Amino acid sequence: MRVRSVGAVRLEAETVLLALMETGQVLTVPVRGESMRPTLLPGDAVEVAPFLGLPRPGQIVLARLSGALVAHRLRGMVMREGRRLYRLQGDAERGPDQGILREDLLGRVVAILRQGRRLELDDSVESLRRTLRRLEAGARRRRAGRAAAVLLAATLCALGWGVAAEEPIAPSPDYRFAAGDVLSVRIWNGQKVDELKLTVQSDGEAFLPVMGIGSLAVAGKTVVEMKRELERRFASIYRETYVELLITRYAGHRVSLMGEVKTTARDDSGPGEWPLQGPTRLVAFLSARGGPAQDADLMRIQLIRKAGERREMNLFRAVFQGTEEDDPYLESGDLVFIPSLSMGNRKVFVLGEVNSPGVVNIIDTMGLVEAIARAGGFTQKGYMKGVVVLKRGPEGAEMKVANFKEMFQGGSMEADIALAPGDIVFVPRRAIATIQELFSIINPALGIIEAIYIIDNFRKD
Repeated sequence: MRVRSVGAVRLEAETVLLALMETGQVLTVPVRGESMRPTLLPGDAVEVAPFLGLPRPGQIVLARLSGALVAHRLRGMVMREGRRLYRLQGDAERGPDQGILREDLLGRVVAILRQGRRLELDDSVESLRRTLRRLEAGARRRRAGRAAAVLLAATLCALGWGVAAEEPIAPSPDYRFAAGDVLSVRIWNGQKVDELKLTVQSDGEAFLPVMGIGSLAVAGKTVVEMKRELERRFASIYRETYVELLITRYAGHRVSLMGEVKTTARDDSGPGEWPLQGPTRLVAFLSARGGPAQDADLMRIQLIRKAGERREMNLFRAVFQGTEEDDPYLESGDLVFIPSLSMGNRKVFVLGEVNSPGVVNIIDTMGLVEAIARAGGFTQKGYMKGVVVLKRGPEGAEMKVANFKEMFQGGSMEADIALAPGDIVFVPRRAIATIQELFSIINPALGIIEAIYIIDNFRKD
């Protein structure tokens, strides 16, 4: 996928960010680009949180804009054709965009992380008003030269200087043509330019309607190899020849995408068989095809090669840690399957004296403190000195006890316990001494929330 650099946020992470934002988490997102200088600088990261109430003009928001993910300033709202549109502007840009819908506003930036420091943003009413006044003053200074720029652009267009984008594009140098690809060949013979369309047939050849040439073996060759071959062939016909080789339609290398894939308004999204437009990594491919759906298990993406090799990737690590093992290049004939969270059983059970007992899904890694927080926190009857974690061990069940009061009073999170899928967290009303005592208490609750499978796996032989 070609990445448009319109905003400040790394675009390849878009689909994963959307999936995570839907869970209500506060995310840390790396920053790039110059559009928000001096507020945001390349190398910064931003903390993005869900909106509290309606978005407010002056806030920095994370939004989907013109096919990109950006962190820009919310300038204001307008009504157009009965719809409320939110207009965004980068602090270094000349003016706001045309406006986006509410569903394209994904969250608000609450802090900037720069060189090890956390800079919290001031979202007070007065601070936001000062920011908007500063942006408006800059816009007034630029209006004086705008009329001259428009006049110059109109003159250039009238003289035929406008540039129109062409459909054919230059393929990647290491892309190898395959059956189904449609090529555009432009031939300069010293006097004029001829343009021909070639379709690579199932036998790997393409027909070139030029006397003395006819069929060409195209499949498996790169653009450089094909240009050399064409120029060699034309050298026997013309004294001077130059060939430009573009591609009009990719169809030769295809990857099947199945499972929890989001289908958008675009025709080329959702589950299906999709072409590769040159060397493409997994994250870029998923982003171009709609991305993971809300119920997708981002830690267990399945890749099945044409030869039968199977791999499992963690999309969270691929995006936020940049691990190439979890973001491999795709090959023609690959099958990418995105399982659902329910299939992967990536759950932690949080029971006892918490405000919302039940199941908590693990997205990447999770500790005991986060699990308790996502279950609504302690009730007044919760025994914070003896929070129990039941884990699967090599010899059977293992019980760990955490003292939350010591953690909070000492300000140290070293005692926080890392959780794994299938773990059981129990907040008792009193101290629990043995696993047998714990099971006697939680067994009825687990039965109610479909956890017999977990109990069976924890029991000793």
